[in-house]
Formats: sequence, structure tokens, C-alpha cells
Amino acid sequence: MPDTVNQKKGDFVIRRGGSEDTRTKREIRDFVQSILRRAVNISTLIGSGASLNAIPLMGTTLKKYCNEKKEDKNGKRLEEIRNEIAETDVARKDDIEFIFSTIEQKINGGAAKKKENESLRRDLMTEFIRSIYSGYTIEKRTDYNSVLENYIRVIHGLGRSRQILARQQKTTFDIVNLFTTNYDFFHEEALERSHYAYTDGFSNGLDNVFSDREFHRRPIDLEDRFRDHLQPINPFFRLIKLHGSINWEKEKKNNREFVHRVPIDFEKSISDLDKGRSDKLDKVLIAPTKSKFALTQDMPYSDLFREFVNCMAVPNSILFVSGFGFGDSHISNLIESALDRTDFTLYVFNENPIQNKNGLHDFYFKVKSSPNAYFISPVDGGPLTFGDFAYFMQPNIDADSQQETLEER
Repeated sequence: MPDTVNQKKGDFVIRRGGSEDTRTKREIRDFVQSILRRAVNISTLIGSGASLNAIPLMGTTLKKYCNEKKEDKNGKRLEEIRNEIAETDVARKDDIEFIFSTIEQKINGGAAKKKENESLRRDLMTEFIRSIYSGYTIEKRTDYNSVLENYIRVIHGLGRSRQILARQQKTTFDIVNLFTTNYDFFHEEALERSHYAYTDGFSNGLDNVFSDREFHRRPIDLEDRFRDHLQPINPFFRLIKLHGSINWEKEKKNNREFVHRVPIDFEKSISDLDKGRSDKLDKVLIAPTKSKFALTQDMPYSDLFREFVNCMAVPNSILFVSGFGFGDSHISNLIESALDRTDFTLYVFNENPIQNKNGLHDFYFKVKSSPNAYFISPVDGGPLTFGDFAYFMQPNIDADSQQETLEER
């Protein structure tokens, strides 16, 4: 069905295997809830679009930097690099990740103006980290709370679905994998507010150290100690931050590298950045470049991406995607490979994948013939927001109770 025929503003379209099906917002929610109630292996992939309003996109940060640094030496150097990139690919001159990659290649390759490139990289990284820190300031509190509420609704929906399966005696299907390319703390905060048990790969102790073994440990529910068999806590979330986090730092001891999770005082950290006093820029573990695929070969990225691959390889697995634009080829290629199997299903909640030539557009035309790839977007061509996704995922307690009663009967 063409996009312009018999469709109402506010409706959504599901694209699957080359066909299209138009539904109302409530019907999409019912569709998602039916998946949650029966799916046994669930993962989510959440990108930067989910944290919008509180934290700007990297592209927005780049534009701000360019406007404010026009007469600055780093701003002029950035313009030179962008013009070089434009000679071969005009679109990429506005891609901050590709710009970072180009700068790093110049530094590591010993190109001319090494000091200028190092200064630009540090200055641009400072602006990027400041943009994330700013989301946690008092001035952004209203936006922060609004974004956090959406994350909480998503977490509640996922947790509720695992509890329903547990009541059906399917207690082995109680884990939810939360993959994200974001560096912020909205996932952690939502999990804490929801009082759900989770691991982010770090040990709990005086010295929080990353170890992939943490992803394979499960807490046991001791509340009912007199039952025949002890049961793992349900639900249990595994938070896997594929590109690192602004509170991760790497250090070397006795020729071994360790990744630590450290506390952050955002107001002080912003002040330090403004005064040029921050010593964290070279320690913080984030990977905002197109060379991220190379970084996945190093710890902890190799461990994180191995978890991503292994989870998608589990039979009858489902991946919900929201706020992710498929611009990261090292992630998109892994999902594309998973779709070669008939027991893997993908649900993408995003804008119309046809109308804009971007990462989502390219990915869609690679996999659109797959019957296991669903693309849900608004009919009117507008964006599908993370708030929409949260509405689809949020549990309907009354409906769930009625469903459980029917299943028991």
C-alpha cells in the first residue's frame, strides 16, 4: 500500500518483507505487548535518539562547536579537515564520528600539523563530553526527568513481560539484555528507580572493575527459603554499553589494563572542563569514532561485542531497536548477519526508512526482503520518538491480568 493512500495522520505503518500494514497507535501497542508476552529471549538496542532533549545528538554538538569556534585556531583547523573530507564525500564533512576518525588517523599517521590535530581532538572531545555532562545539570532537570520517565516505562514493560512468563512456569526466560551505544546513565537510573536487579559488567566492591564474567552470574532469590528449589531473581537485566561510558576509565597496573567505574560530580566536572583542568579526557572510555570497529578488538569492547553477537545467536531471540540510526556499520553488519537465520526477529522503531538517505535507509534496503525484519514508523513521515516506543512497551496491568486469567483457565 502506498504511503499516501487511506492513511491518517498519527497512524503507523509496519514494513515487513516488502509489504506494508497500517495500524493505529493503540494497535501498534497491542502488537508489541503480544510479542512481549510470548517472547522468550529479548534484547533491546537503544541509541542516542532516546536521550534527546536532555542530551544533544553528536551532530548537533558539532554544529554548535563550528559556530562558536569560527575564529578560533581549532575551529579553523576543523574547517580545513571538513573541506578535505568534502572533496571525496560531502555528506561526511558533517559526520562528527568520521571527523574524529580522520583526526586520529592524521595524528597516528604522523601527518603534518600533528600538534594542531592533537589540540583540535582534545578541544572537540571536551565539547562532546561537556554536552553529555550538561544533561545532568539543574538547568536541564525538567528535560532529564522527561527522558528518564520514558526509560522507566520501557524497563517496566520488559520486566513485566518476564514476570508473566515466570507465572507460566517459564522461569528460564527471565533475562533481558539491554544493549546501548549511549554514554549516559539513563539505563542505570531507570533500573535503579524500578528496583530491578541488574549487572553492567562491573564488580560490586571498593574497586569497581570490569569483567565479562559478571554478565554470567545470577543473584538467587532467598525470600522463600523453604521451597524445594532456589530460583534466580526475576527479572534480571544485563546492561551492555557497547561504546563505553563517561564514567569508565582505563588504567594500567603491572603491565595489565583494568577498566574502572568511577563516580562523577557533573557540576564540578563541567567547571574543570571550562577551566581546562580536566585530566579525564585521556582516561574516559568512550569511542566516538568510525574506528570503533578496530576498538572492539581491545578490552572491554571485545567482551561487550562478543555478548552482543552471542545474544543474537540464541535461538528464538528478538531485538527491539529504538533511537539508533544504523550509522554504525560494525553494529548494523552484525544485525544483518543475524537476519540470515529464521529464528531471529528484528523490530525497528524509527522514522520512515525510505524517505531519507541515511544509515537506516541503507540498512532497510539491504534487509527489506527478510520476513523477520519489521520496521515501524509514522505514516505522516515524522519521527517515531522514544516516547512513542515507551508507550508501546509500557505494560497495561489490567489487560495483562485478564490475559493471565485466560491462560490459567
